[in-house]
Amino acid sequence: MKKFYAIVAAALMSVCAFASKDVVPSDAVLAEYYTQGNVCVCIFVPADMACNDIVLTGSFNGWKTTNDDCIPFEAIEGYDGWYVASYEPEAEPDAAKGLQAKPIMKDGDGKIGWNYQVGTATVIRGGVTVVDGYSGEIDLINYGTDAPNVYTVDSWKNNPCTAVYHNYVISVINSSCNAYAVPFIIGDFNNWEGFQQMQLDLDKSVELGKKYFYYSFKAAEGSEYYIVSGLLAEDGITIADQPAWKDEAYPQEWIVDVETEEGSWVRIAGEGNNGNFKLGEIANVEFNWNDAEKYRWGRCAPQEDYVYTIVGIKLPTENAPEAVEIIGTFDDWAGTAMELLNTGYMFAEIEARPSDYFKIRSAGSWDQELELYDAENDKWVQIQDGQFKFKDYWTDDTWKGVDCKAIEFDWSDPQVCRWTVASGVENVVLTVKAQKVMVDGVLYIVRDNKLFNVQGTQLR
Repeated sequence: MKKFYAIVAAALMSVCAFASKDVVPSDAVLAEYYTQGNVCVCIFVPADMACNDIVLTGSFNGWKTTNDDCIPFEAIEGYDGWYVASYEPEAEPDAAKGLQAKPIMKDGDGKIGWNYQVGTATVIRGGVTVVDGYSGEIDLINYGTDAPNVYTVDSWKNNPCTAVYHNYVISVINSSCNAYAVPFIIGDFNNWEGFQQMQLDLDKSVELGKKYFYYSFKAAEGSEYYIVSGLLAEDGITIADQPAWKDEAYPQEWIVDVETEEGSWVRIAGEGNNGNFKLGEIANVEFNWNDAEKYRWGRCAPQEDYVYTIVGIKLPTENAPEAVEIIGTFDDWAGTAMELLNTGYMFAEIEARPSDYFKIRSAGSWDQELELYDAENDKWVQIQDGQFKFKDYWTDDTWKGVDCKAIEFDWSDPQVCRWTVASGVENVVLTVKAQKVMVDGVLYIVRDNKLFNVQGTQLR
C-alpha cells in the first residue's frame, strides 16, 4: 500500500511539475507542433500575464501587427503556461539581426499593439539572443532553425491583464510664431501607425485668441505618445517626411525644455521611454505652446502675405437671416459683416492668405448656416461640416483701381443652396432678435415683441 501511495504522489508531483516554467518542453515534444525547417518559438508566460491571446510578429512578416499577418501561439498540452508558434524563415537571415521575432499579448478588445510586446525575457536554450529595444522593451533575435528557441516572458512592456483605460483628450494652444502650423499626434493609441491631425476647436480658439487644437482617444495608463507640427502646404496640411529633430532643414518642429541638468532643449518630449509622453490618471492634458518659457520653435516658418480680397456671394432668400457675415481663419473666427448690394450679392472687403479658410453664417450665431445639395448622393450637406479655402476659389481682379483677388458664388437657387434653421421652426424667418421660448411645454417664437407659433402664425 505504501508503494501505491508513493506512485500516486510521484504522479501528482509530475503533473504539478508540468505546470511550472521549471519543467521545459523538450525538443521531442515541440517537434509535434512545428514543421522542420521553420523557426520554432517556445515561451513560458505566467498565469497573471496570460489573460488574452498571444501572437508572434517579426522580420518574417515585416513587423506587421494584424490578425491576418501575425502567427498565433498554441498552448502546449500538458505544460501549463507554455506556448509555441513557428514561422517560415526568410531565405537569408540578416547578418546582424538574424531572424527577428517577438511575442505580443492582445488587449481586451482583441487588438494587437506594440504597447503589449514582450518587455523582459530569459533565454533557456536555442539560438535566441536578447538585446535592448527601442523604448522600454527588448528585441529578440532568433538565429537558427535547427532547434527551437525557448525562453520565458518575464514581463510585457505593459501588462494588458492589469491595464486601466481612460478616454483621454490631448490639447494644444498654438503660438503666434508659426500660428498656421497644425499639430499631429501619434502613439500607442493607434499602434504608432500614422500621424493623426488634431482638431481645431473654433469656440475655444475665439475665446483664447489663439488656435486651440485637441484630439480624443481611448488608451491605457502607461501608453505613450508624442506630438509633431506640420504647416499648411499647397496640397493641404502635411508633415515633413523627416522629423525636424533629426534634420535642421525642417524648421516647423516644436522643441521643449525638459529641464535636464544641462538645461538643453529637445523635441517635444516627456518622461516616457525614448522621450515620449506617458499617459497617466489625468485624462485631460493641455500643452500651452504659447508659453515662451517652456516652448520655442527652431525657426519661425515664413508667413504667407495677406492678399486684398473681395467676396461677392448671392445667397438664398428663403429663411435668410437679417444680417450675414463671412468668418474664418483670416479674422480668427471673429466674423466680418457683409453688405447687401443692389445686385443681390452679399459683399465684403477683407485681407486673407491663400491657405485661409472661410464660411458664411448669420451674424453672431451658428444657428443659421448654409446647406449645399449633393446631387450625386441626393442629400443636403451642411457647409458647417467643411470649409472653403480662399486659394481654391479666388481669381485675379481689380477693385477701386487696385489689384485684388475676388470670389463669386451664385447660391441663390434654392435647389442648390439653402439656409439651415432650427428643427420645428422651418416656416419662421429667424432674425438675430428672435428667441425661442417654451410655455406650458409648447415651443413658441418671440420676435419684435410678437409671439408666433412654430408654423409662423402670429398669436399676439
